[in-house]
Amino acid sequence: MPADLLRRIDLDKLYLPFAERVMQLLANCRARGVEYHAISGYRSDAEQMALWAQGRTREGPIVTNARAGESAHNYGLAVDLCRDADVDRRGLQPDWSPEAYEVLGEEARRLGLVWGGDWRRPDRPHVQWPGYVTARDLEPLRAINAQTGLQGVWMYLDAEQEEAA
Repeated sequence: MPADLLRRIDLDKLYLPFAERVMQLLANCRARGVEYHAISGYRSDAEQMALWAQGRTREGPIVTNARAGESAHNYGLAVDLCRDADVDRRGLQPDWSPEAYEVLGEEARRLGLVWGGDWRRPDRPHVQWPGYVTARDLEPLRAINAQTGLQGVWMYLDAEQEEAA
């Protein structure tokens, strides 16, 4: 499995079934000759608000419309991935070109994941767990998270998976 491609994020803060699919996603992409590196996984509410403030009350371009609790990242249900534009150079040189993410989108869909490239305002590096895309979808998780934290959210998702099976 391509764990080396996930070294920049804390896998312990991803919902386990999602982390397993992400690993499979990266393995499938690698088998097709394309590597993606995880650059963002779980985000705390403070981290999410700092990103939301960018381009609004802080310098920089707007990178998200999701406030704290309104992003699947806040529940360990999303990752952002990127391709290395120059593998011969030290460090990660992100390739943000739309065509760099076509394989990611194809493989994410095959695994039943949501790819941000399919959205009205595309976010091609973004991949997430299905069923929790909008702020409204995330409302039940937000309430559970406030009461019992990530473990409670993940127990809720496990029960939902069992019920669907």
